[in-house]
Amino acid sequence: MNKSRKITLCATGDILLHKRLFKKAKRILGGYDFNPQLEQAKPLFDQGDITIVNQESIIAGESIGLSSFPKFNSPIEIGSTLKDYGVDMVNIANNHVLDRGEEGLLKSIENLDELGLSYVGAYKSVSDQDDLRVINKNGLRVCFLSYTRGTNNIKVPDDKSFMVDKFVPAKLKKIKDKVKSIRNNDIADVIVVSLHFGKEYHLNPSAEQKEVSADLSDAGADIILGHHPHVLQPFEYILNSRGKRTFAAYSLGNFFTGQEGLYRQIGGFLSIDVEKPSKNSTMLKIDKPKLKLTFVDSTDNRDFKLSLFEDIVNNRQVIKTDMGEFNSHEVYEELKTRLSQWVPDMDIS
Repeated sequence: MNKSRKITLCATGDILLHKRLFKKAKRILGGYDFNPQLEQAKPLFDQGDITIVNQESIIAGESIGLSSFPKFNSPIEIGSTLKDYGVDMVNIANNHVLDRGEEGLLKSIENLDELGLSYVGAYKSVSDQDDLRVINKNGLRVCFLSYTRGTNNIKVPDDKSFMVDKFVPAKLKKIKDKVKSIRNNDIADVIVVSLHFGKEYHLNPSAEQKEVSADLSDAGADIILGHHPHVLQPFEYILNSRGKRTFAAYSLGNFFTGQEGLYRQIGGFLSIDVEKPSKNSTMLKIDKPKLKLTFVDSTDNRDFKLSLFEDIVNNRQVIKTDMGEFNSHEVYEELKTRLSQWVPDMDIS
């Protein structure tokens, strides 16, 4: 008898640590502790089978000097926190991946290895890049790929192109061929592609984001997780020419960061069910998307604590930002309407 195989995939937006944020996590006796800032988010990480986060700042640690905008390097302890929270995959392909050069990237990867955290999107060698990231859970093989549109004009060494998986929207053949190869060679049941693309602070996806996502959907991608705009953008099911649906999260916004501005401080924790009805089935059932909204407060003693947005709304709190005060219920209604406009049954809370 064929048995259904099912997982709940969870994903967060950007973890991009500014100095004003991580200095609040500094301990008197040395080191950093991010739990007081993130403790309200911890239960969210328990609800899925596989969780991927977008670690946008490298975690090379104090050995090469911590730094903030415009060239980031974060404490190793943020990686320790993610490990403690049960994160399965860390996406590291982004425009800040080479902020501290080759040394910073390789040290960051070394730290991830020591923590036992799997990563995708940037690599230490050709063989590391060639090693596909596949997680087997509940009988489903889930493959993770990741690409960034750019690296802030910092050039990847000519003889080390393996270091960062980059893409150009007009030249997607290499990525599409890789997706097709994974599918045709039965390497994975589910293909998740993280893309660092779009325009910063735009509340809706660009034509380029939609076109690239549609192309990858047609190639065989099942789920697309977008980053870079630093704000949440609407979600969509893409119906491609093969009659298959791909779930696209064009931008998951910021999750934990020192950025300020109403929609830059609101993030989300995405969960979605993925099911293969039977072993011989060629179609996946991807449904029940849920988004738990979060908010990082930059005004209350500038502690940069993450809160669940529903608590703010239920308590009828006024949202205070650098641009003034906002009615939390009105903000929630705007978010719910905009983010679910193409997926009306999406659960947003």
